Amino acid sequence: MKHVERVSSPKASAEPRWRRYASDSALAIAGVALVTTVIAFAQLYPRIPTISFVYLLVVLALAGTRGLYAAIFASLLALLAFDFFFFPPPETFVVVKFEDLLTLCVFLVTAIMTSQLASALRRRAEQASSRERELRLLYEQAQELAALQERQRLARELHDSVSQALYGISLGID
Repeated sequence: MKHVERVSSPKASAEPRWRRYASDSALAIAGVALVTTVIAFAQLYPRIPTISFVYLLVVLALAGTRGLYAAIFASLLALLAFDFFFFPPPETFVVVKFEDLLTLCVFLVTAIMTSQLASALRRRAEQASSRERELRLLYEQAQELAALQERQRLARELHDSVSQALYGISLGID
């Protein structure tokens, strides 16, 4: 009979933490750099004042797929990149406008909320998968137990019927 085995957590075999942070950082830098390049080459900023919210797509994508660290890092990079390349005077870090700080707050809140929701969704999916594996094992055990009980019942009936037949023969001989 099989025994139920606990499956180890997928996090136990995950990549080292430093490698995860490095890849998250690289993805955040690449995403922000891509958006900054598109805005700069298409000269979208002066024409579309709210174009900075395109960075939010990178933040949401990283929050949903990679987690909180990547999303917060992308939020900070987005603010710094937008401030450095597009706000006058260009190529300086001057975050003094209320709109800049509000944009950063929106990005950070969105990053935190999205990554928390995505994390909860991943945990639920892992729990459901684990429960499904356990149910499958329990179902197999129940089938094996039912087959064993049926074999035992048939063996008892066969033993009882043979015993009765032999007893009847012995009475007939007497």
